[in-house]
Amino acid sequence: MFTFIIVLYNQKISAEKFSMLNGRIVFCDNSTDAEIKSFNVSFAENLKNDRFFYLDMHGNKGLSKAYNSTIANLSLSENDFVVIFDQDTVIPQNMQFQYENFISENKDADIICPVVLDSVGVMSPSIASGTKFRHIVSISEINEKNLSSYSFINSGMCIKRNVFDRIKYEENLFLDFVDHDFILSAKKNGVKIKLCKKVVLNQNFSGVTKNTYNQDFSRFCIYMKDAKVFYKKWFGKNYKLILLPRVVKLCILHKNPSFLLTLLRNK
Repeated sequence: MFTFIIVLYNQKISAEKFSMLNGRIVFCDNSTDAEIKSFNVSFAENLKNDRFFYLDMHGNKGLSKAYNSTIANLSLSENDFVVIFDQDTVIPQNMQFQYENFISENKDADIICPVVLDSVGVMSPSIASGTKFRHIVSISEINEKNLSSYSFINSGMCIKRNVFDRIKYEENLFLDFVDHDFILSAKKNGVKIKLCKKVVLNQNFSGVTKNTYNQDFSRFCIYMKDAKVFYKKWFGKNYKLILLPRVVKLCILHKNPSFLLTLLRNK
């Protein structure tokens, strides 16, 4: 059985977008916009049945807590699969069919990852090199025989329920590095990760779009806090040095030193 989890943030529920999926669909709502939240609560009340579920996080608690809370509140059998979506992911019509076939042929798979594309190229899998995660230009470059050298994002990821008995999402991470932390934990705990190249998703990823100064500064503050947690946990390295190239680019882009000053002042 499949359960599909969609974490919402200030976006209205759209059940039609997921109507092609056969299984339980859970909307986990991190929304803070009062009008949108009111719409979602009302919509969920009318939508409530054995197929659609709604979980209100009562404010934006971050991705990790949303994922963990949703899974903890679901009644799932050990071999059920959970598929996670970002609210902006475009879901291919044949995705579930391809996953079902893949699972029947790969019964040892604990986590099945799709290929995720954005405007730059292949964003998942990404090449994990030290503290860096690098885009791949085309799907043909992916080496399926050496998946240990890659990382993956959450969106579209298909996870066997019993994996969550061994690992959980790191709740000290609010938004960034949540997926990379999860994959590193999975590798550390011997979780079997496989890639299903027949499932290809398109992602509207905020990291490749141009934003205003205020948008980029607010986003950077969140990124900086998560980077501090992630790089200390897995690499024991000074996150400030790792973020410096990113900070310099932002300072130049916006002609404003506040990014660098904020990084240097952060403890």
